Amino acid sequence: MKKKKNDITNWRNEKKDIWAILGDNKKYLMPAILLVAVAITVVVAISANKRAAQVAQSTASTSEVSTYEIPDVTMEENAYPEVNALVEKYYKASAEGDADTLSQIYRGLDETEILKSVAASEYIEKFDNITVYTKPGPVEGSYAAYVYNEVKLYDYDGYLPGLETLYICTDENGELYFNGDIADANEIDYLKQINVQADVIDLNNKVASSYNEMVSADEKLAEILTKMRAALQVSVGEALATSEGTSTEEEDGSAEASEEESTEPEVKTVTTRTIKATDVINIRSSDSETADVLDKTEKGQEFKELEALANGWSKIEYKGKTAYVKTEFFDVVSTETVEVDNTEDDSTQDATAESSEAASASSTEASSAASTASSTASSASSSSSKVSSAKTGKMTVSESVKFRKEASTESEALATIYAGSTVNVVEQYANGWAKIEYNKKTGYIKSEFLKE
Repeated sequence: MKKKKNDITNWRNEKKDIWAILGDNKKYLMPAILLVAVAITVVVAISANKRAAQVAQSTASTSEVSTYEIPDVTMEENAYPEVNALVEKYYKASAEGDADTLSQIYRGLDETEILKSVAASEYIEKFDNITVYTKPGPVEGSYAAYVYNEVKLYDYDGYLPGLETLYICTDENGELYFNGDIADANEIDYLKQINVQADVIDLNNKVASSYNEMVSADEKLAEILTKMRAALQVSVGEALATSEGTSTEEEDGSAEASEEESTEPEVKTVTTRTIKATDVINIRSSDSETADVLDKTEKGQEFKELEALANGWSKIEYKGKTAYVKTEFFDVVSTETVEVDNTEDDSTQDATAESSEAASASSTEASSAASTASSTASSASSSSSKVSSAKTGKMTVSESVKFRKEASTESEALATIYAGSTVNVVEQYANGWAKIEYNKKTGYIKSEFLKE
C-alpha cells in the first residue's frame, strides 16, 4: 500500500536538517543575516568608542598627575613666617660657617658646596635686610623662593646686594628644608618656567643692575671680589686635601709613623686639583688676556690645575706643558695630595714654594676683603669695574661668541655674534667683560674676543 503524498511531505519536514531549511527559506534568511551583521557591527563600534574614551580619560588623568600647571601669580613678600625663619637660620649659619646646620637645612649639597660656604664665611661679617619673595611650588608644601639679601664684608664699609633662588619643600615630618637635589623632571621644568615669569626677571634685573652699578663705581671693590674668587678656590681645594689626608691617616693608623725613622728621606706633600670647565674659553700661553691662544676648552673638560694664581688665573697642565685659564670658569672636581722626596733639586723646591706662597698670598688678600658667600659670590662673576684705558667705539669680533644679557656665562644668550662682525663697545671692565651694542640691543661679551 502506497503512502499518501501528505505523509511523505510530513516525514520530509520532520527529517530535514538545517541545510535543507536554509535551502528552502533562503530568500527570507539572507536579509535577516544582513540585518544581524549590521547590528553586530554597530554594537562593536559603540564598544570600541567607549573603550577609546576610557583610555583617553585614563591618559588625561595620568598626564595631570605627571605634570604641573604653571600658576600666573605675583610673588608674595615675606608671606610665610616659617619660611622666613628657615631662611634667617640659613644665612646665620652661612655667616658663621656652621657646616652641620647648612647640611641640615640645605639637603642635597655636595661636600664641595659645603666647603665653599664654610670658606666664604671667613670673609663675611653678616647678612642683613633679608627679604623673601615666594611663589607656589610644584608640590604641596613647597615654594619657589627668591631671597634678596645684603652682605656686609669685614673690611668693606658698604653692603653688597644679592639674590638667591631656592626651592623650599616640606618633608614627611612637616619640616621645611632647601631642596638641592631635585630628581623629578616635571618639578625641574615647573621651576624653570616660574623663574622666567616677568616679576621674577624684573627682580633679578633690579638686583643685578644695583650690584653692577655699585661695583662699576668702585675699582677697589672689583679688585677685592676678583681676588676673593681665586682665594675661595684655593681654600676649598686645601679643605678637600685636608679632609682626604685625614681620612687616609685614619685608615693607615698610627703604627706606620712609629716605624719610620730618621734614616728615611724627608718627604713633603704637594696638592694638585682637577678642575672642570663650565664654559668654552681660551687656553692661553700666560696669565693675560692678551697672551697667545693655544686652544679652547670644551664645556665639562677636565684639567690638572698646577696653581691657582692670586690674579684670577689658573696654571694648568696642557699637552705635557703649562698653560693658563681664567679660574672663574672652572669648578674643582677633586683634589690629590702626593708625597715627594724633599731631596729634589732646588728648582723643583723653589717652584713648589712659589706656588704655596701665591696660594697663601691669595688667601690673605681675600680674607682682608672678605667674600659675599653663596648669593653674592655667584653674582661676583658678573661684577663690572670699568677699565678707563680700554678702547670703546667700533670694534671687530675676532671669533664667534655668545652675546649675553648680563656679564656672566650663566646669563641668557641674546644671539651669537660671528667672527668679523662689527660691534659698538660702550665700556670694558676689569673682570674681562665688555658692554656692547649689537643689532639695536645692549648686552655683554668677553673682551678677549674684541679687536680693533
